Amino acid sequence: MTERMMHLSRHRDAAPARGEVRSAHVDRARSWSDFRTAVRYDPANQLLLAVPAISAKRAEHAWLGEATAPHTRLGEGEMYRREFERGSVYWSARTGAHEVHGPIAEHWQGVGGETSFLGFPTTDEQPLAASEFGGRLPGGFAHFEGGSIYWTPAHGPAIVFGMVRDIWALLGWERSALGLPVQDVDLVPATGVLRGVFEHGTVEWSSSTGPVVVIDPSGDDPDAVGALDAVDEDTLDRLRSDFAPEA
Repeated sequence: MTERMMHLSRHRDAAPARGEVRSAHVDRARSWSDFRTAVRYDPANQLLLAVPAISAKRAEHAWLGEATAPHTRLGEGEMYRREFERGSVYWSARTGAHEVHGPIAEHWQGVGGETSFLGFPTTDEQPLAASEFGGRLPGGFAHFEGGSIYWTPAHGPAIVFGMVRDIWALLGWERSALGLPVQDVDLVPATGVLRGVFEHGTVEWSSSTGPVVVIDPSGDDPDAVGALDAVDEDTLDRLRSDFAPEA
C-alpha cells in the first residue's frame, strides 16, 4: 500500500459514520444562542416564531414606537407579548401577532386581558365602517377569540360577544339599524338573558326565547334610525323558529 493510500485509510477509519455526523451537527445547532433574544435554540421553542412575527408587526405599525420591555412569555403555553411606547403586540400560534393600544387595550386589560373570556386578539385595531353619509365613523374596533371591543369617543369602549354579537353581525354591525354598542353585553341577573344595548335599540338572547331585537326610534337622532328591513326580519324569524320555546 502506498503512503498516500495509507494516509487516506487512517482518515477514513477515524471519521464518524454518516449518522454520527448528522447527530453532531444537530447538537451544535441546538446549543446555538441568538444574542438578541438569549434563547437556547430549540426547534420546538415557539419564541423563535414569535420574535420575527412581533418584529414584523412592529415594522408594519411604526407608530407603536420603541420597545419598552423584552419579550414576555404569558401563562403556561407558548404565548408572548412585547410592549412598545404606544401599545403592545401579542402573539400565539393560533392567532398570530396583533397589536392592541389605547382605550380598547385598557378595556381588554380591565377584564383580564388574554386570561379573560375574550382571549387573544385576532385582528389589529381597525377603523369603523364608512357611514352612509360619507367618511368613516369616529372610533375603532378589534376582534378577539371570544368577542369584540368597539370604541367611539361618544360612548367609550364596549364589549360585544356571544349570540348578541352574532345577531348584530348578521344585521350589519355598526351600519345596522342598531348602530354601535354603548355598553358591555351583560347577562341579566336571574333570567339567563344575554343583553346588549346599542345606540338605537337592544338585542336580547336566551336559549329559551331566541333573539329579541328592539329598535328604539326615540333615540338622540331618530332621523338616522331605520326599522329592520325585510331581509333582517327574515333572518330573525329563522333564528326565532330554531329556538322557539317548547309548548
